[in-house]
Amino acid sequence: MARRSRSNLSPITPATCMQRKRQVMAAAGFVQCKLQIPISFGQRLNHLKFLHNMRGLDSVVSAMIRKAMANYSADELVAPPPPCDHDRLKQVALHIPREHYAFLVAVAERNRGINLGIALETVGSYVTNLTMTPLQLSLF
Repeated sequence: MARRSRSNLSPITPATCMQRKRQVMAAAGFVQCKLQIPISFGQRLNHLKFLHNMRGLDSVVSAMIRKAMANYSADELVAPPPPCDHDRLKQVALHIPREHYAFLVAVAERNRGINLGIALETVGSYVTNLTMTPLQLSLF
């Protein structure tokens, strides 16, 4: 059994681990986006995360966008008026599927090119809870 020499091994650093994670996520069809959201909306996302026992904000945002995609088109979502804390922003970095990212971009373009944080806030204003709606089975 041949041993590898120590000179050929690269050190494993947090940066290389993050680079590997990003490569795996990109290969799986996810997009990383950094959003600026009001602090009150960030607290609402954290409350939904706690309420529905979800692991991270990525899953909360994906569930929110998935529900909005099922019930609304991007043209139906109109940006709400700014909240009282619109000047106090929090930056979040999320990994969401490409189709969810495309939906956020469509909402942003529909509302005269607002940024993606406000587009996510718009989706959040239409989606009040994350519980799955029961499907009506077709009667034959």
